[in-house]
Order: sequence, then C-alpha cells, then structure tokens
Amino acid sequence: MRVLRYTKPYWKTLTFSLISATLFGIISAAPTYVLKHTVDEVFIKRYNNLIIPFILLFILVFFLKGLFMYLSSYTMHWVNNRVINDLRHDIFSKLINYPLSFFQKNPTGMLMSHFLNDVQMVQQAATSAIKDGIRSFFEATCLVGFAIYQNKTLGLLMIIIGPLMAITIRNLGRARKNASISIQTQLGMISSLLQEVFVGIREIKAFNAEKTEENRFKNRLQHCFDAIMVSANIECALPAIIEAIAILGCSVIFYVAAHQVLSGVITAGQLTSFIAAVLLAYVPLKKMVNVYSDVQYGLAAAERIFTLTDKLFPATQNRTITLLPFHDIITFQEVSFSYEGAQNSVMENVSFSIRKGDFIGIIGPSGAGKSTLCDLLLGFSVPHEGNIFIDGKPITKASFESLRNNIGYVGQRTFLFNDTVANNVAYSKATASREDIVRACNAAHADEFIRQLPNGYDTVVGENGGQLSGGQKQRLTIARALLKNPEIFIFDEATSSLDDESETMIRQTIETLRGNKTVIIVSHRPSILQNVDRMLLVNNKQVTEVNTLEALRAFNSPFIS
Repeated sequence: MRVLRYTKPYWKTLTFSLISATLFGIISAAPTYVLKHTVDEVFIKRYNNLIIPFILLFILVFFLKGLFMYLSSYTMHWVNNRVINDLRHDIFSKLINYPLSFFQKNPTGMLMSHFLNDVQMVQQAATSAIKDGIRSFFEATCLVGFAIYQNKTLGLLMIIIGPLMAITIRNLGRARKNASISIQTQLGMISSLLQEVFVGIREIKAFNAEKTEENRFKNRLQHCFDAIMVSANIECALPAIIEAIAILGCSVIFYVAAHQVLSGVITAGQLTSFIAAVLLAYVPLKKMVNVYSDVQYGLAAAERIFTLTDKLFPATQNRTITLLPFHDIITFQEVSFSYEGAQNSVMENVSFSIRKGDFIGIIGPSGAGKSTLCDLLLGFSVPHEGNIFIDGKPITKASFESLRNNIGYVGQRTFLFNDTVANNVAYSKATASREDIVRACNAAHADEFIRQLPNGYDTVVGENGGQLSGGQKQRLTIARALLKNPEIFIFDEATSSLDDESETMIRQTIETLRGNKTVIIVSHRPSILQNVDRMLLVNNKQVTEVNTLEALRAFNSPFIS
C-alpha cells in the first residue's frame, strides 16, 4: 500500500492504463464469442457467405487487442518508472539527513544494497505486476466470465478449483518472501565486503591478504547461493503444483462437458467456445501465479526500504532556532558525552568558552576527545548532558543549516569528489565565480600547483583526489573552507600527515585569519600552535585552559615534542 501511494501524482495516467487493460481483457474474450458463431453458423449451418466477415472480425479483434496491450503496458511502465525514481529520491533524501552516528553504525555496502538490490527488486516486482499481473487479471477475468456465461455448470466447476489454488499460492508465496529476505541480507553483506575490499586495497596488498579476501568472498557467495536456491526451489515448485491442481479440475470439467454434448444440452459451438475460453484463460492465470510469487519477493525488499526510511532520531527533531552569524561567544556548559554502547564517557561536566576572534589551540593525547569537541560543536554528535550555546542559543535546538553555515571545517581525512578542481573548491558555495575560487586558492597557497596541472582549474582530480598529493588535497579543502567564508574555522589535525613545506603553507594560510575570524586548531604539532592566543588541554575527560607550550610541558604530556 505504501508503494501504491507513490502513484497518486500520476493517477490520470494510471487510470488511462487501467481502462486500456480492462478493454484488453474484454477484447481478449471476444475471439471465443466469435469462435462459437463461426462453428455454429459456418461449419454446422454452412453459411459460406459468412467466412470472410468472420475472418475480418477476427483480424479487427486481434488488432484492437494489440493496441490496448501496447497502451496499457507503456503507460503502466511509465508510472512504474516514475514511482521507482520517486522512491529512490525519498530514500536518498531521508538518508542524507540522518545523523553522522547512523553512517558510523551502518556499513556503506549495506546502504548501497538498499539503493541497488532492494529498489531493483521492488522494480522487478512492479514490472512483473505491470507486464503480466494487471493485464492478465483483466484478461483472465473476462475469459472466465465468458466461460461461465456460456455454461454455468461447467463455469462453476472451474471456479471450485480456485480456493485450492489460492491456498497453495498463499503458503508458497509467504515462503518465498522469507527466502527473499535472506537473499537480500546476503547481497547486502556482499556489497559491504566489496566496499571494504576496494577501499582497503592498499592494506590488503601490503599484508599479502589477497587469498584471505578471496576466501571471504567465496564463502559469502556460497551463503548467497544457498539462499537463492531456496527461493528457486519454491519458484519452480509453485507452477508445477498449480498445474497438477488445474489438470485434475479440468479432467472433471471435461467429463461433465462430454456428457452434456452427448445428451444435447450444449451445441458443438458452445463447447468449442467454452474450451477456447478456458484454454486462453489458463495462460494469464498462470502468469498471475508467477506475479504473486514475484510480488512477495518485492515486498520483502519494500519492507527493508521502509524500515530504513522510518527511522527517527530525537537529535534531529525540533530544531526550530535559526542562528545568526556568530558575533559574541561560544559556551560549553557542563557538557558530558559518551559514544553509544561505550561503558566509559569521553568527557564529563566540561565547561569553557570561546569568544569571537579567539585564536584557540586544542591539544591532548590520542583518543582524549579533541575531535569529539569539534563534532559536538558541528552538531555531528549531541551531548548526553549539558549544552553548547552560540550567542546564547542552544545548538541542540538550532537548525543544522544555520549552525553549519557559521562553521568552516577542515579535517585530517581530506575528501575530494571525482570532479574538477574548481568544482571541488566551489562545493562550499555553489554561486561562487571563477574569480572567487581563484582568490580562495591563492589564500590557501594552492593556485601555484593548480596552474601546473594538465587542465588547471578544470583538471579532474580522480576518486578522492587520487591524482594529487596529500598536501595538495589538504590545501584544496582549506580553499573550500575559505571560499565559504564562515565566522568560525575548525582545523582538526589538518597538518598531521603533511611534510614541513605543506605544513608551513597551511600555517601561513591559517595566520591570515587571525583577528578576522574565530579559529580553533586541533593539533599535536607545537609548530602549528606556537602563535595561538589560548590553549585548551583535553585529558582525563576534562578540558583545561593553559597559557603556553611551556605550561603544557609541565603536564608531562607525551604528545608534545
């Protein structure tokens, strides 16, 4: 029913398609009626002058049948593909707005499986229902109705078989739905494994683990194969069982029909017409059985999709406050935080403030919570206790858009799209001109190397900037943040993996922000922190303010060189 709701905007096209399918069903039954009169009038009564009219009538009937078949199929496929596009868009719009914690807990491969495997299965089920289900329903209904009209006794005997078939179809359909869930789970695991392998290919090769990954993949394929064969067993058994039930019913019907003809109850034309209707109805009925099985397959995929899109996250709700550009103070007030499922908290009752224009350094041991502070300020994570205020407004109630418009973020792990240099830098500001992009790149000391690239600013950087060095990628991400021109900048270990030359360039870029912007620098390198105004030490679940690097050494901190 939820999938069907997606057809609402296209109800006119859908109605036209259903009308065409109905007319197709009526026209499909017409040849049996024409056949009755052909036998009785031409062959029994020998009205030779009716041969050509009956032939022309047959041609007309089948021409109309083909026309309505095309109209119903094409329009229904149009609706189907529009619905699938809308469904994919809804899944994406839901996922893209889920919090960062959701993506940390759900493997990328599994999420990709929802877009690729699950939606494809829904589409296959819908296509099957369109191609064979709807049209076959009207075709079978009209043919069975005409058979009953021709001979009520034989028609009712044919209907008696229906409940036995329905029970069989329902039970096996449920079994196939369960098998489908298992298949989709296995396919999701395969997608997740592939994603891990392709992302971690350097580590795999470095540790000669190709054979290990090959065995893992082979094992996962075997599990998937087993699940597929369970479904195939049901799929193959269903038509065979239905056919056995049908032939038993038809044998009884033929026995009764033979006695009716011999006793003169019905004419040869009526019997021929009845048999033709039954035989013609058998094909669409058989298609409907297969459609039911396919629909069960698709329903399992639809359940997985809607389970995913129905998730609710309290941290994303009731964000009604719109933050203005930052102009006064950021306040952490009694903030405590721990990751979901973790026994120990990362920080407890942390309080401090940052004023506009501050040049802040944050330092501490690995795993102490430096990056967690940044994630809390960006709204990627939410405090379990306490709150964070920007200009007196709680960011847990602020819209994500207005919060992140205030912040430019550069992290340790750079990310670039497989696009041009210009488009990667302009990602933070879609309306930026080429002059704005060049100005930001100049400020990030990136313009010089960009102009040496094969196509300059129009050079495609490759997947995650694979065509560039680490320092070049980092300078582009800084240019992206500078182009955004927010009031607050966060540099989270932005120079941790860079050489001295690249670090010097980035330090010079950061220095240009002094006095104009509020800058927060997370680093374990004293050189990048030597000119900060204030220093915050994150250690033992607390944040302590210190004045100089000498004061930090008094803490005997092993992370200071």
